[in-house]
Amino acid sequence: MDAIRRYVFPIVWMVLVAVIAASLAKMAFFGPTSEAGGNDGAAPSADFDEFAAVAVAKGDITSTLELPATVQADPGATVAATHAGEVNKIWVANGDTISKGDPILQVRAPKESMLAPPAEPAGSDPAAAPAAPVQPKPEFTYHTLYAPRSGTVRALSAVNGQTVEVGANVATLSPGTYSSTAALTPQQHLQLLDRDVAASAELPTSTAPVPCDSPKVEEDETAANAPAADPMNPVEQMGMPGMGGDAPATSSAHLLCPMPSSAKVVPGLSVKVKVDLGSAKGVLTLPTTAVQGVGDQGSVFLLDPVGGEPTAHPVTLGLRGKDTVQVVKGLKAGQKVLQFVPGIDSPEDPMGGGMNGGTGW
Repeated sequence: MDAIRRYVFPIVWMVLVAVIAASLAKMAFFGPTSEAGGNDGAAPSADFDEFAAVAVAKGDITSTLELPATVQADPGATVAATHAGEVNKIWVANGDTISKGDPILQVRAPKESMLAPPAEPAGSDPAAAPAAPVQPKPEFTYHTLYAPRSGTVRALSAVNGQTVEVGANVATLSPGTYSSTAALTPQQHLQLLDRDVAASAELPTSTAPVPCDSPKVEEDETAANAPAADPMNPVEQMGMPGMGGDAPATSSAHLLCPMPSSAKVVPGLSVKVKVDLGSAKGVLTLPTTAVQGVGDQGSVFLLDPVGGEPTAHPVTLGLRGKDTVQVVKGLKAGQKVLQFVPGIDSPEDPMGGGMNGGTGW
């Protein structure tokens, strides 16, 4: 028994320790699933065939511009005094809803006396004491300030007895309405030029998209001072931040989407605005990965039949969908072009999320 404890047990412990050490080393260097064979669920390789070709095909396309937007209260109208004088009467208070033409306040101003001082009669004794002048009773003119539009009274600053000057702001009339505002890159702004915009907003308070009441594009005053994109960098020209170069997608304008009165919204609410850019059936299309360009002018790259470098080929573009682009002119059905624009590091949509996602074209 002493021999077993002295020789056998230590050997068993050494074997167990060696097995555990080998198992830990295998897990550290080969992973827990290394015995599963070739199909071990590892991430696929990022390598792709940069000379892969794709054929121009006929198909249907729907173009939608998706824009992140924020709900804002529509600006109110400033109510300014139309006459100088003393505030004599106020008919409204903050929070009151009034209609166009309703009285807001009244101002009184002293009436200018048109009487000249009495002339001294001829032959009067200059030594005689002059009679005390008769002080006329003060007279005033009254002027009522009416509401220039309907709305809710906000920021009422006038009080009784206050003296106001012509043009002084005395209150604000808030329309009580809201709009969703979405920033537009220059490329998105270009898409919406000379177009009757039809848009809707996806709200967290509504199961169905809410149509915008007469949406419109408004140019930003600071757009003229924004730095221009590098003309030698096609990715910057497409307004794709993070795809090369240092220039971000600069906003040149914004899309204003007035909310209907039935919409349940509050200022600061984040929503998504979708702009319908049209659809077409049975037109020539290419994947977005194969097309480079801005607006309706673009280019694709044709393969060299003798194995040389691909050459750029101009095309006229139309509608742009999520994964496809309409080719209006420059290619024929079945003609093959380079599937991926040269210089793009990833085979995934080089436009940075697709032209349908509102990030570029």
